[in-house]
Amino acid sequence: MVQVMREMPAAVMVTEKPGDRIGHYKLLEQIGEGGCGVVYMAEQEAPVRRKVALKVIKLGMDTQQVVARFEAERQALALMDHPNIAKVFDAGATETGRPFFVMELVRGIRITDYCDRNHLSTASRLNLFVQVCQAIQHAHQKGIIHRDIKPSNILVAQHDTVAVPKVIDFGIAKATGDLRLTDKTLFTAFEQFMGTPAYMSPEQAQLSGLDIDTRTDIYSLGVLLYELLTGQTPFDARVLIASGLDAMRKTICEKEPVRPSTRLRQTLLESTLSSKLTTDHCSLATDLDWIVMKCLEKDRSRRYETANGLATDLKRHLGNEPVVARPPSMAYRFQKMVRRNKLAFAAAVAVTISLMLGTLVSTWQAFEAGRARDAAKQESQRAEKGESAARQRAYASDMNLANQAVEEDELSLSLELLNRHKPVGVPPLGGSEEASTTNSPDRLKPGLQQDLRGWEWRYLWRQCQGDKRRILGKHTGGATAVGMLADGKTVFSAGQDKCVRLWDLESGSQIGVLPHEEEVIGAAASPNGRWLATASGKGDEGQPVLLWDLLTKKSVPLTSDYWLRPGSITFSPDSKWLAFATKFKGVRLWDVNAHSEVLNLPASSSSIWGWRVGIAFSHDSRTLAYNENLDGAILLWNIVDGSVSRLKGHEGAVMALAFSPDGQTLASGSHDRTARLWNLADRQVRSPFLNPRGGFTSLAFSPDGRTLAMSGEGGAGRVIRIVDVAT
Repeated sequence: MVQVMREMPAAVMVTEKPGDRIGHYKLLEQIGEGGCGVVYMAEQEAPVRRKVALKVIKLGMDTQQVVARFEAERQALALMDHPNIAKVFDAGATETGRPFFVMELVRGIRITDYCDRNHLSTASRLNLFVQVCQAIQHAHQKGIIHRDIKPSNILVAQHDTVAVPKVIDFGIAKATGDLRLTDKTLFTAFEQFMGTPAYMSPEQAQLSGLDIDTRTDIYSLGVLLYELLTGQTPFDARVLIASGLDAMRKTICEKEPVRPSTRLRQTLLESTLSSKLTTDHCSLATDLDWIVMKCLEKDRSRRYETANGLATDLKRHLGNEPVVARPPSMAYRFQKMVRRNKLAFAAAVAVTISLMLGTLVSTWQAFEAGRARDAAKQESQRAEKGESAARQRAYASDMNLANQAVEEDELSLSLELLNRHKPVGVPPLGGSEEASTTNSPDRLKPGLQQDLRGWEWRYLWRQCQGDKRRILGKHTGGATAVGMLADGKTVFSAGQDKCVRLWDLESGSQIGVLPHEEEVIGAAASPNGRWLATASGKGDEGQPVLLWDLLTKKSVPLTSDYWLRPGSITFSPDSKWLAFATKFKGVRLWDVNAHSEVLNLPASSSSIWGWRVGIAFSHDSRTLAYNENLDGAILLWNIVDGSVSRLKGHEGAVMALAFSPDGQTLASGSHDRTARLWNLADRQVRSPFLNPRGGFTSLAFSPDGRTLAMSGEGGAGRVIRIVDVAT
C-alpha cells in the first residue's frame, strides 16, 4: 500500500470518471460522495469478474490528516469479518498516489428509508437494529470505534427476501487500546468535530481531555433507534448547525431530549410523518422509552456498557421479558432538577423549611403522644381482625376440601384437614367423637385457640369412620341398583353400562357379569338365592323384565308390555312373588313359578309416574312399601286386606326402599340426598345418611340386618357404599 503521496505530474489526469480504470477495476458510475472520498461502482476484471464498490480520496482532499483518516478506514474494515459489515476485497493507490480500497458492493438504501418505504412494524425495525448492534459489537471487539453511526452509513439490502443491514464508512473510526491502525493515524485536533452533529455523543462534542471509548457509539446507536421509532432525531440537525458551534455543544452536552413516546405523540399530528408510521409502530411501550433514554445518557457511565448489552435488552423487550434499563431513580431526577435550578430551589427550600419548622414545633408536643396511642390501638385491632378473618377463611376452605375428600372416599386426607381445627389440648381424631369434642376439659381452658367447629365438622367426622364403610366397586356411567344375594357373600349391582355385576363381598373382586341390551334400570334377587329379576330399556319404550336363573346364568323374559319406573322391582321374602311399578298401570304382582301376573294395584289419580320409585316387601310377604308421588311420602300397602298407611319425612320423592330381615326397620332413600332408617314399631327415624352429590337410588340389607348397601346419583353415584347400621 502506498503510504506517502506521490508528486502529481502536471500532464496526468487526476480526476476519475466512468470508464476510467484503477488497477484491475473499471469505473462504471459514481454512487456516493462523502466529506473526503468518492465512491464508484466498479467492475473487477481479474482474477475474478464481479461488481464492487471502489472508494478513492477526493481530489484536493489528500492532506496528511485526510489520507491518515482514509487509510484508517481501510485498515479498520480489513480487520473485521462480520455479515453485517461491508467486506474489504482489495486496497491500493491510484497513479497519482491517492489511496483507494475496494469493498463489497451493497445494493441497499438507508436503514430509515427502508423501514419507512416498507412500513415496517416496531418489532421488525427492532430486529434490524439488533443486527446493527451486533455488527458494532464486532467492531468494538476488534478495537475499532466507528464514531459516525448514522442512517446513511447503514444500508439495508434484500438477500432472498431477507433484509440484511450493512455498516459502512469507518472513515473516522478510532483505534482503542494499544491497537494502531496505521502510522498516519492522527489524534483529533483541538476544537475539531469528528462525526455528524445530530448523532454525536456529548464527549465527542465537548472540549475536554476526556478520551473517546466504545460508549460513544452506544449514544449514536441510541439516536438511530430514536429516529427509527419516531421518525426524527432527538435534536434537529438543521437547528443544531444553524445555532453555531458553542450553542451546538451546549445542546448536545446539557439539554435533555424528549422521550420517544412523547415525541411520537407530537409528530403524529404532522401528516408527512404520520403517513410513514404504522399503527403498530405508534404503540411505543414504556420499556422502549427506558432503553432509548439509557443510550442517550449524558453521563456515559449510565449508558449500556456494550452494544451487545443494548441488543440483549431489545431482545428481552421483544420476548416480553423484563429489561435491564430502568427509569432514573427519584433521587437521580431530583439531583438533575436541583442542578438546573440552583437559585430558585435554594430559595424555595429555605421558605419551606421555615414554615415547616414553625408548624411542627407548635403542634408536635400537643399531639404526638395521643397519635402514638391511637396508632398502636388501631394496629392491634387490625391485627386481631386480620388473624380472626384468616382463621375463618382457612376453616371454610378446609371444610370444603374435607367434604370433597369424603365424596371421593379419601378419608385419611379428610381426617388430616379436620384435625387442623382441633382446639389446643384436644387429642387428634381416633377415639370417640364425644371424647374429642364435647367432653374434653382442655377445650375450654383460657388462652386456647377459638373453637370454630360447627355441625359440618362433626358431620364430616362421622363420615370419616373408615372402619364402617369401604369401596366395593364401580360402574361406568353410574350404578342404578344394588343388592345382596341370600348367601350373604355376594353383592350384585346394576348400571348404565348395560350389565349386572356380581361381587365377592369379602375380597371385593368381581365374580360375574350378566349382559343386557340396554341400560339396566332395576334389579332384585330372590331371598332363596335362585332368582335375579332385572328390567332394562330407555325412554318410553317397553322395558323387558328378565328372570335370571343364578345357577345356569340364563334368563326368561316375563313381559315387555309396561313402561317400568327405574329401580322399581323386588321379590317377596318367600320368593313366591315378584312386584314392579310401572309408569301408567300401577304396581304389578307376578307369580314367579307360574310366570304369570296375579294382582294389579292401580295408580292413584294424583300419581306422577315419571319418577324413580322405591318398592319393597315386608319380611312376612304381607306388606308392600312403595312411593308413587313426589311429596316424599311412603305407602305401606297390606296385600291381604288392601289397607294403606303413610310415612312422611323426606323432602323429595322416595327412590329406594328396603325392609330389614326382622321386619322392624324400613330403609328409605330419597331424591333429597338422604337415606333414613325407620323404626316401624313407633314410626321414628334415625339420623339420616347424606350423599352430597345426589339422591340415593338403591338400598339393600345383609341377611343378618347389620349391613346396608347403598348407591346414589351424581359424581359419587358410581361408588357403592357399605354402611354398618348395627351401631
